Amino acid sequence: MGRTNAIESSGVALPAAGDTAVLPSTRRLLLRLRAVAVAGQVIAIAVAQGLGVRLPLVPMGMIVGGSLAISAWSWLRSRRGAPVTLTEVVVLLAFDLAAFSLLLALAGGIANPFWSLYVLHVVLIALLLPRRLAFAGALVVVASFAIAFAFSAPLRYADGRPVPDAVLAVGLWVGFALTAFVTAWFVVRIVADLRAHERLLREAARRALNDEAIMRLGTLAAGAAHELATPLTTMAVVAGEMAREVQAPAVQRDAAILTGQIEACRRALSNLTAAAGHLRAEGGGPERLDALLASLVTRFQAVRPNIPLDARWDGTAPVPEIFADASLRQAILILLNNAADASPHHVDFTGHWDADMLWLAVGDRGTGVPPSRLGELGRAFFTTKPPGQGTGLGLVLTASTVSRLGGSVRWTNRPEGGLAAEITLPLAGLRVRT
Repeated sequence: MGRTNAIESSGVALPAAGDTAVLPSTRRLLLRLRAVAVAGQVIAIAVAQGLGVRLPLVPMGMIVGGSLAISAWSWLRSRRGAPVTLTEVVVLLAFDLAAFSLLLALAGGIANPFWSLYVLHVVLIALLLPRRLAFAGALVVVASFAIAFAFSAPLRYADGRPVPDAVLAVGLWVGFALTAFVTAWFVVRIVADLRAHERLLREAARRALNDEAIMRLGTLAAGAAHELATPLTTMAVVAGEMAREVQAPAVQRDAAILTGQIEACRRALSNLTAAAGHLRAEGGGPERLDALLASLVTRFQAVRPNIPLDARWDGTAPVPEIFADASLRQAILILLNNAADASPHHVDFTGHWDADMLWLAVGDRGTGVPPSRLGELGRAFFTTKPPGQGTGLGLVLTASTVSRLGGSVRWTNRPEGGLAAEITLPLAGLRVRT
């Protein structure tokens, strides 16, 4: 499931089952090649006519028209979004080979200098078809060459004179150059598509592993939320009794801090149970964007009261009202807490929005991350914290949450020192519609 979603979200539609050897861009490449081939055939026939070479124009014109018709059929399938099937590729390659062989047979067989284009057909078949079909296709190309050899006859002018060897040599050079350049172009494009396809598969596999780890963690967290509810309630009662019975200012202050910490834990557990499917009001709801950011600052300062936080935000009016997804709150709090761990002396939190987008940035003034490891943040369980103090799971959760909501997270080292996490989030999926 994770692999399929990741690949489809990239804009690449995979072929249907049974056609996994066919790349989505194959149809487009074949259409472009056929356009080049038809143009080359028309130009070659026109040049030959201009030189006075005798050619059967009617049957050759019908063959070229057939190439245009099958190109139109393939183009219409592409416009309708039909998947690229192996059968379609085989039909296209077989028609192209048959059309070229017929044109060659009508224009002198292998006496025609463009017979070297058979090599291009072998390359296409080898690259686009499975192994068994590729070998069968190569045999068909050899058989087609044998038929063209059987029809071999010197090219002649309309008055019966043979075409000079010098003219044929020029045609041979043109045919060889065309074969070389088109083959190189096609192979480069296919290899590039294969690499892009493999890169998407690797990314999908990585996301699937992350999603699996997050699902396991979610199951454990939901169970822990139920188990911790009773101890937290007991701790809240004890803290309340301390605040009522002991009037010493120091005890009052400690009891207030303890009460705030307990309430933060209870909210976090409430969000976990809401995410697990329990009907709790704390799971999320409509909220103005500026109020959401203010509540995040309040929650962070309740948990980390000794961390200086520079928070500011602005945006267009009216302020958008969005559904305050509980997982989004948690994702931003993870970034704030990570920044506080990296630089306890300063954390900054900025936000900006317009009618369509929200931009958030959480920065610290710590040591940053080696540039070679920046790409691992949010993608793998990577952390700069000492052993036993961090796993990198929080950043993976943040990246997964933001990605699920249609946004992205980017980490950069700040010029003045420290690390910055920048969230870009479209508001269309979060906006409350009345």
